[in-house]
Amino acid sequence: MKKKYAIVGVGVRGISMFVRPLVKEYQDVAELVALCDRNPLRAQVANNQLGVNLPIYTDFDEMLAKEEIDIVIVTTRDSYHHEYIVRALEHGKDVITEKPMTIDAEKCQQILDAEKRTGKKVTVTFNYRFTPYVTKIKELLKQGILGKIFSVDFHWYLDTRHGADYYRRWHAELENSGGLFVHKATHHFDLVNWLLEQEPRRVFSMAKLNFYGPNREKRGERCLTCELGEKCEFYLDLKNEPILKELYLDTEAGDGYMRDRCVFGERIDIYDTMATLVEYSGGTQLCYSLHSYTPFEGWRMGINGEKGRLELSAAETFCKKNSPNFKERVTNLVSQDPYKVAIGIDEEETSDLIRFYPLYGGVEVIEVPRVKGGHGGGDERLRNMMFRGYSEDPLGHMADSWAGAMSLLIGAAANISVKTGQPVNILDLVKKD
Repeated sequence: MKKKYAIVGVGVRGISMFVRPLVKEYQDVAELVALCDRNPLRAQVANNQLGVNLPIYTDFDEMLAKEEIDIVIVTTRDSYHHEYIVRALEHGKDVITEKPMTIDAEKCQQILDAEKRTGKKVTVTFNYRFTPYVTKIKELLKQGILGKIFSVDFHWYLDTRHGADYYRRWHAELENSGGLFVHKATHHFDLVNWLLEQEPRRVFSMAKLNFYGPNREKRGERCLTCELGEKCEFYLDLKNEPILKELYLDTEAGDGYMRDRCVFGERIDIYDTMATLVEYSGGTQLCYSLHSYTPFEGWRMGINGEKGRLELSAAETFCKKNSPNFKERVTNLVSQDPYKVAIGIDEEETSDLIRFYPLYGGVEVIEVPRVKGGHGGGDERLRNMMFRGYSEDPLGHMADSWAGAMSLLIGAAANISVKTGQPVNILDLVKKD
């Protein structure tokens, strides 16, 4: 029997990850019965784009009362996640939520308590677990390639295209997103938690807002009305971005949300330069950093154990042409490793490498072919398991509320540590039982 879904929060991610696939790809096992968004104009765009006429609600509780729903999908602003998750659980619905599950310990505790109280289930969509590259790493670790794991070095880079976008949107304010320590890094912390099969215990962090925010001369509130226009290296022309124009610019009357606010605005209080140390329950140490203004995008990780070291990396985007023009940078992005380009290897990446260095010398290289699709093919694989169901999950790909808690609480603890200058104990922030 088909399960019935409703979605709250109909933005780019909600439509691309859930609404469109449910309508177009999973009709045999799933039925999307309603859309909910505080901006009905934006929800109507989804109907128009997909040629459907789903009921639209601005009142979440009204939707729950009127529609027959098995599972609610939450893709709203992060700071609202807990409200919709708890209310859905209390109405007897299971919940699927985008990461992060929520933004701080208090809201996290509300979700855990509601799940226990109602007996219903929360699933968190950590799509990076599902990429073939990361899945292969998990398999190797479970096979014992490193033996006992002592430490992890993990560094993530966001470029001046993708990274800058967080400072235009609602993400730029801590009260909305918890900052990139929570909104973005929850992906990364979950990967480490999942690969190690350990829980974080203590966090110590430092962070600053160095590049974005009020670090430049004052500019306009938004690109649309700023007199600098294309003279600004971060100028986003919403009028000439069809998807963003239809979904945001043309629907501003519905909620006043501006999708192109200045990346150097006074309102910005999240960090763009972040570093944290995490101590795990099994004794492993994580050294993590995130920078959101680098010339290229991707990540590097080293995992050190008693039998050797795994070196891992994924080059995602790189603009080979040095240009202060934002549109030109975006249209010239390639999927290439900038280090290879520098030594004359100028070709698209078709695979990612896992390098295993045994402790006493030598190297073994394992090549994992890249696949197409969102987040390295992770989105599609996650949806298939989530919507079509599964009888086995030997690697534990699907994440529950406790996994969601353990990832977001590293970020929440990091935010506290930055402010206090002191390490933070995770188990002081939330109770499981």
